[in-house]
Amino acid sequence: MHPSIRGKVVIITGGGRGLGRAMALGLIQQGARVTITASREGAELAQTAEDCRRIGGPDCVLAVQADVGVEADCERVMAETHRRFGHIQALVNNAGRGMSYVDSDFTRARPAFWDITGGTWRMMMNTNINGVFFMAKAAVPYLKKGGWGRIVNVSTSLITMQRKGYLPYGTSKWALEGQTVIMAQDLEGSGVTVNALLPGGATNTKMIPGNLNDKTRTGADGNLFEPEIMVLPIQYLVSDLSDGKTGERYVAKLWDGALPPEEAASKARFPCKRSRTY
Repeated sequence: MHPSIRGKVVIITGGGRGLGRAMALGLIQQGARVTITASREGAELAQTAEDCRRIGGPDCVLAVQADVGVEADCERVMAETHRRFGHIQALVNNAGRGMSYVDSDFTRARPAFWDITGGTWRMMMNTNINGVFFMAKAAVPYLKKGGWGRIVNVSTSLITMQRKGYLPYGTSKWALEGQTVIMAQDLEGSGVTVNALLPGGATNTKMIPGNLNDKTRTGADGNLFEPEIMVLPIQYLVSDLSDGKTGERYVAKLWDGALPPEEAASKARFPCKRSRTY
Protein backbone atom coordinates (compact mmCIF):
# COMPACT_ATOMS: atom_id res chain seq x y z
CA MET A 1 0.00 0.00 0.00
CA HIS A 2 2.41 2.68 1.16
CA PRO A 3 5.74 2.62 3.03
CA SER A 4 4.42 5.08 5.62
CA ILE A 5 2.43 2.25 7.25
CA ARG A 6 5.63 0.55 8.35
CA GLY A 7 6.29 1.09 12.03
CA LYS A 8 2.93 2.78 12.71
CA VAL A 9 1.37 1.72 16.02
CA VAL A 10 -2.34 0.98 15.63
CA ILE A 11 -4.87 -0.01 18.31
CA ILE A 12 -7.80 -2.10 17.04
CA THR A 13 -10.66 -2.80 19.44
CA GLY A 14 -12.56 -6.02 18.90
CA GLY A 15 -9.42 -7.28 17.20
CA GLY A 16 -9.73 -10.97 18.02
CA ARG A 17 -12.13 -11.93 15.26
CA GLY A 18 -14.18 -10.73 12.32
CA LEU A 19 -13.43 -7.32 10.86
CA GLY A 20 -10.94 -6.47 13.60
CA ARG A 21 -8.90 -9.60 12.99
CA ALA A 22 -8.85 -8.99 9.21
CA MET A 23 -7.72 -5.38 9.66
CA ALA A 24 -5.03 -6.36 12.19
CA LEU A 25 -3.55 -8.96 9.85
CA GLY A 26 -3.76 -6.57 6.91
CA LEU A 27 -1.85 -3.86 8.77
CA ILE A 28 0.75 -6.29 10.10
CA GLN A 29 1.38 -7.39 6.51
CA GLN A 30 2.34 -3.78 5.73
CA GLY A 31 4.74 -3.51 8.66
CA ALA A 32 2.53 -1.88 11.28
CA ARG A 33 2.65 -2.79 14.95
CA VAL A 34 -0.76 -3.51 16.40
CA THR A 35 -2.52 -3.72 19.74
CA ILE A 36 -5.68 -5.82 19.58
CA THR A 37 -8.30 -5.85 22.31
CA ALA A 38 -11.32 -7.94 23.25
CA SER A 39 -13.59 -7.88 26.28
CA ARG A 40 -14.19 -11.63 26.12
CA GLU A 41 -13.12 -14.35 23.64
CA GLY A 42 -9.65 -14.70 25.14
CA ALA A 43 -8.82 -17.74 23.01
CA GLU A 44 -9.69 -15.88 19.80
CA LEU A 45 -7.62 -12.90 20.86
CA ALA A 46 -4.63 -15.15 21.57
CA GLN A 47 -5.01 -16.95 18.24
CA THR A 48 -5.15 -13.70 16.27
CA ALA A 49 -2.06 -12.46 18.11
CA GLU A 50 -0.23 -15.66 17.19
CA ASP A 51 -1.29 -15.32 13.54
CA CYS A 52 0.01 -11.74 13.56
CA ARG A 53 3.37 -12.92 14.90
CA ARG A 54 3.68 -15.46 12.10
CA ILE A 55 3.52 -12.55 9.65
CA GLY A 56 5.28 -9.72 11.47
CA GLY A 57 7.57 -11.40 13.96
CA PRO A 58 7.50 -11.76 17.77
CA ASP A 59 7.28 -8.07 18.63
CA CYS A 60 4.61 -6.87 16.19
CA VAL A 61 1.49 -7.32 18.32
CA LEU A 62 0.15 -6.75 21.82
CA ALA A 63 -3.07 -8.47 22.93
CA VAL A 64 -5.00 -6.83 25.77
CA GLN A 65 -8.16 -8.07 27.45
CA ALA A 66 -10.23 -4.92 27.95
CA ASP A 67 -13.83 -3.73 27.87
CA VAL A 68 -14.18 -0.51 25.86
CA GLY A 69 -17.28 0.35 27.88
CA VAL A 70 -15.08 0.76 30.96
CA GLU A 71 -13.14 4.02 30.88
CA ALA A 72 -10.32 2.70 33.07
CA ASP A 73 -9.81 -0.22 30.67
CA CYS A 74 -9.46 2.19 27.75
CA GLU A 75 -6.86 4.24 29.60
CA ARG A 76 -5.01 1.01 30.44
CA VAL A 77 -4.94 -0.03 26.77
CA MET A 78 -3.26 3.27 25.86
CA ALA A 79 -0.74 3.02 28.68
CA GLU A 80 0.19 -0.58 27.90
CA THR A 81 0.49 0.16 24.18
CA HIS A 82 2.70 3.17 24.76
CA ARG A 83 4.83 1.23 27.21
CA ARG A 84 5.28 -1.60 24.70
CA PHE A 85 5.78 0.34 21.46
CA GLY A 86 6.81 3.84 22.57
CA HIS A 87 4.10 5.74 20.72
CA ILE A 88 0.56 5.49 19.28
CA GLN A 89 -0.45 6.73 15.83
CA ALA A 90 -3.89 5.27 15.16
CA LEU A 91 -7.04 3.97 16.82
CA VAL A 92 -9.60 1.79 15.05
CA ASN A 93 -12.86 1.71 17.01
CA ASN A 94 -14.13 -1.62 15.75
CA ALA A 95 -15.53 -3.27 18.89
CA GLY A 96 -19.29 -3.48 18.77
CA ARG A 97 -22.29 -5.49 19.85
CA GLY A 98 -24.80 -6.44 17.18
CA MET A 99 -28.42 -7.49 16.92
CA SER A 100 -27.73 -11.06 18.06
CA TYR A 101 -27.80 -9.67 21.61
CA VAL A 102 -31.42 -8.71 20.98
CA ASP A 103 -32.47 -11.95 19.24
CA SER A 104 -30.26 -14.86 18.17
CA ASP A 105 -32.20 -15.12 14.88
CA PHE A 106 -32.60 -11.39 14.31
CA THR A 107 -32.48 -11.59 10.49
CA ARG A 108 -35.88 -13.29 10.66
CA ALA A 109 -37.25 -12.24 14.04
CA ARG A 110 -37.08 -8.47 14.43
CA PRO A 111 -38.47 -7.37 17.78
CA ALA A 112 -40.39 -4.14 18.14
CA PHE A 113 -38.57 -1.52 20.16
CA TRP A 114 -40.96 -1.90 23.11
CA ASP A 115 -39.95 -5.56 23.46
CA ILE A 116 -36.24 -4.72 23.92
CA THR A 117 -35.12 -4.82 27.53
CA GLY A 118 -33.50 -1.82 29.13
CA GLY A 119 -30.49 -3.96 29.98
CA THR A 120 -29.94 -4.90 26.34
CA TRP A 121 -30.26 -1.27 25.26
CA ARG A 122 -27.74 -0.09 27.83
CA MET A 123 -25.29 -2.90 27.08
CA MET A 124 -25.22 -2.18 23.35
CA MET A 125 -25.00 1.58 23.75
CA ASN A 126 -22.22 1.21 26.31
CA THR A 127 -20.05 -0.67 23.83
CA ASN A 128 -21.05 0.96 20.54
CA ILE A 129 -21.20 4.57 21.72
CA ASN A 130 -19.56 4.97 25.12
CA GLY A 131 -16.72 2.69 24.06
CA VAL A 132 -15.89 4.86 21.05
CA PHE A 133 -15.92 7.98 23.24
CA PHE A 134 -13.78 6.44 25.99
CA MET A 135 -11.20 5.01 23.57
CA ALA A 136 -10.93 8.19 21.52
CA LYS A 137 -10.72 10.38 24.62
CA ALA A 138 -7.91 8.21 25.99
CA ALA A 139 -6.06 8.13 22.66
CA VAL A 140 -6.12 11.83 21.76
CA PRO A 141 -3.30 13.00 24.06
CA TYR A 142 -0.96 10.40 22.52
CA LEU A 143 -2.06 11.19 18.95
CA LYS A 144 -1.81 14.96 19.34
CA LYS A 145 1.60 14.71 20.95
CA GLY A 146 2.97 13.18 17.77
CA GLY A 147 1.27 15.79 15.56
CA TRP A 148 -0.12 13.01 13.36
CA GLY A 149 -2.83 10.51 14.05
CA ARG A 150 -5.85 8.58 12.90
CA ILE A 151 -9.16 7.63 14.49
CA VAL A 152 -11.27 5.29 12.37
CA ASN A 153 -14.77 4.43 13.56
CA VAL A 154 -16.29 1.29 12.06
CA SER A 155 -19.86 2.06 11.03
CA THR A 156 -22.65 0.47 9.00
CA SER A 157 -24.83 1.27 5.99
CA LEU A 158 -27.52 3.91 6.25
CA ILE A 159 -30.18 1.35 5.36
CA THR A 160 -29.16 -0.70 8.40
CA MET A 161 -29.34 2.34 10.67
CA GLN A 162 -32.98 2.80 9.63
CA ARG A 163 -34.09 -0.80 9.19
CA LYS A 164 -37.31 -1.88 10.90
CA GLY A 165 -36.61 -3.88 14.02
CA TYR A 166 -32.96 -2.83 14.28
CA LEU A 167 -33.01 -0.97 17.57
CA PRO A 168 -30.74 -0.42 19.38
CA TYR A 169 -28.02 -1.31 16.85
CA GLY A 170 -29.21 1.09 14.15
CA THR A 171 -29.48 3.95 16.63
CA SER A 172 -25.98 3.32 17.95
CA LYS A 173 -24.50 3.63 14.47
CA TRP A 174 -26.42 6.84 13.74
CA ALA A 175 -24.85 8.23 16.89
CA LEU A 176 -21.43 6.93 15.86
CA GLU A 177 -21.56 8.92 12.63
CA GLY A 178 -22.43 12.05 14.58
CA GLN A 179 -19.51 11.36 16.91
CA THR A 180 -17.23 11.01 13.90
CA VAL A 181 -18.18 14.41 12.45
CA ILE A 182 -17.87 16.23 15.77
CA MET A 183 -14.56 14.57 16.69
CA ALA A 184 -13.16 15.44 13.25
CA GLN A 185 -14.09 19.11 13.71
CA ASP A 186 -12.71 19.24 17.26
CA LEU A 187 -9.37 17.87 16.02
CA GLU A 188 -9.00 20.14 12.98
CA GLY A 189 -5.49 21.55 12.74
CA SER A 190 -4.01 18.96 15.10
CA GLY A 191 -2.80 16.54 12.43
CA VAL A 192 -5.26 13.93 13.73
CA THR A 193 -8.08 12.89 11.40
CA VAL A 194 -11.33 11.08 12.20
CA ASN A 195 -13.24 9.05 9.62
CA ALA A 196 -15.87 6.32 9.42
CA LEU A 197 -15.28 3.03 7.60
CA LEU A 198 -18.02 0.52 6.79
CA PRO A 199 -18.18 -2.69 4.78
CA GLY A 200 -21.20 -1.58 2.73
CA GLY A 201 -23.20 -4.70 3.58
CA ALA A 202 -23.36 -7.57 6.05
CA THR A 203 -20.13 -9.50 6.51
CA ASN A 204 -19.35 -13.13 7.27
CA THR A 205 -18.75 -12.72 11.00
CA LYS A 206 -20.30 -13.99 14.21
CA MET A 207 -22.58 -10.96 14.26
CA ILE A 208 -24.73 -12.82 11.70
CA PRO A 209 -26.69 -15.93 12.83
CA GLY A 210 -25.43 -19.32 11.66
CA ASN A 211 -22.15 -21.07 10.97
CA LEU A 212 -19.25 -19.08 9.49
CA ASN A 213 -18.57 -21.94 7.05
CA ASP A 214 -22.15 -22.10 5.79
CA LYS A 215 -21.93 -20.68 2.26
CA THR A 216 -25.73 -20.39 2.02
CA ARG A 217 -25.91 -18.01 4.98
CA THR A 218 -27.10 -14.50 4.11
CA GLY A 219 -27.70 -11.16 5.77
CA ALA A 220 -30.73 -8.92 5.60
CA ASP A 221 -29.65 -7.65 2.16
CA GLY A 222 -28.38 -10.90 0.63
CA ASN A 223 -24.93 -12.45 0.29
CA LEU A 224 -22.25 -11.73 2.86
CA PHE A 225 -18.91 -10.02 2.28
CA GLU A 226 -15.76 -11.52 3.76
CA PRO A 227 -14.08 -9.47 6.53
CA GLU A 228 -11.02 -8.92 4.31
CA ILE A 229 -13.07 -6.36 2.39
CA MET A 230 -11.89 -3.86 5.04
CA VAL A 231 -8.15 -4.41 4.52
CA LEU A 232 -7.34 -2.08 1.61
CA PRO A 233 -9.40 0.84 3.00
CA ILE A 234 -7.86 0.58 6.47
CA GLN A 235 -4.38 0.40 4.99
CA TYR A 236 -5.10 3.63 3.12
CA LEU A 237 -6.57 5.35 6.16
CA VAL A 238 -3.56 4.48 8.34
CA SER A 239 -1.06 5.61 5.70
CA ASP A 240 0.16 9.12 4.88
CA LEU A 241 -1.89 8.94 1.68
CA SER A 242 -4.97 9.92 3.70
CA ASP A 243 -3.41 13.08 5.18
CA GLY A 244 -6.00 15.84 5.40
CA LYS A 245 -8.97 13.51 4.82
CA THR A 246 -11.28 13.89 7.82
CA GLY A 247 -14.97 13.80 8.68
CA GLU A 248 -15.65 11.35 5.84
CA ARG A 249 -17.06 7.85 5.46
CA TYR A 250 -15.47 5.15 3.33
CA VAL A 251 -17.52 2.27 1.89
CA ALA A 252 -15.32 -0.80 1.57
CA LYS A 253 -17.42 -2.58 -1.07
CA LEU A 254 -16.83 0.36 -3.43
CA TRP A 255 -13.05 0.10 -3.08
CA ASP A 256 -11.50 -1.04 -6.37
CA GLY A 257 -8.23 -2.75 -5.56
CA ALA A 258 -7.18 -2.58 -9.21
CA LEU A 259 -6.90 1.21 -8.97
CA PRO A 260 -4.13 3.25 -7.31
CA PRO A 261 -5.06 3.78 -3.64
CA GLU A 262 -5.87 7.48 -3.93
CA GLU A 263 -8.16 6.89 -6.91
CA ALA A 264 -9.83 3.94 -5.20
CA ALA A 265 -10.36 6.07 -2.09
CA SER A 266 -12.03 8.84 -4.09
CA LYS A 267 -14.59 6.37 -5.47
CA ALA A 268 -15.37 4.94 -2.02
CA ARG A 269 -15.44 8.22 -0.08
CA PHE A 270 -18.45 10.32 0.94
CA PRO A 271 -18.77 13.30 3.30
CA CYS A 272 -20.32 12.14 6.57
CA LYS A 273 -22.62 15.15 6.67
CA ARG A 274 -24.18 14.73 3.24
CA SER A 275 -23.98 11.05 2.30
CA ARG A 276 -27.30 9.64 1.09
CA THR A 277 -26.28 6.54 -0.84
CA TYR A 278 -24.76 4.03 1.54
